[in-house]
Amino acid sequence: MSRSPSRNTNPNLRIVGVDDGAIPAIRTAKQSALLVAILFQGSMISDVTLGRIGVDGRDANRVLNSLLKNLRFDVVMLSGISFGGFNLVDIQQLARSTRKPVIAITRQKPDNPAVLRALRKHFSDWEERWHIVRNAGRLYAFKPLPQEPKLYFEVNGAGPSFAKKTIASAAIISRLPEPVRVAGILARGLSALTTQTDGN
Repeated sequence: MSRSPSRNTNPNLRIVGVDDGAIPAIRTAKQSALLVAILFQGSMISDVTLGRIGVDGRDANRVLNSLLKNLRFDVVMLSGISFGGFNLVDIQQLARSTRKPVIAITRQKPDNPAVLRALRKHFSDWEERWHIVRNAGRLYAFKPLPQEPKLYFEVNGAGPSFAKKTIASAAIISRLPEPVRVAGILARGLSALTTQTDGN
């Protein structure tokens, strides 16, 4: 019998999961998206911080650093590197500023050629944004749970072995680690609530 991932959870490891909320289908200037950072210690939620980033903006690193500055954590897990559309997180810079490992996780293998085409088409500063994508480093594939598909990740501030162990330790319910999964649920729920409130 395979070992339960929940038994591998390090109760002392403090992981911050980060995800964004929904953005409008039609994008206009000065729109913003919700960004959620949720701190887990083992399998328990310890803290939640919220912020807003510009849709397709360039402030993701600044806002993330602000959300993280008062949290005590060991590692940051991001739901990819692109938030609020094409507001890209430079994970190398984030690892330097926080002095902690940063792991960017995606369910699907990123299609970087398509990303490059979109950046060239829509952004005058596409070269700077593309540099952030390339700066994320090598892409790794990994199966936290043997019965589920692979995850893909990039890591900075630590090696791939550390990243795999950390992802596996937090993959309690599904292949997606709990900090990232719960951050996504909360971000989507709060975005829907905000939209309903604004509509009234």
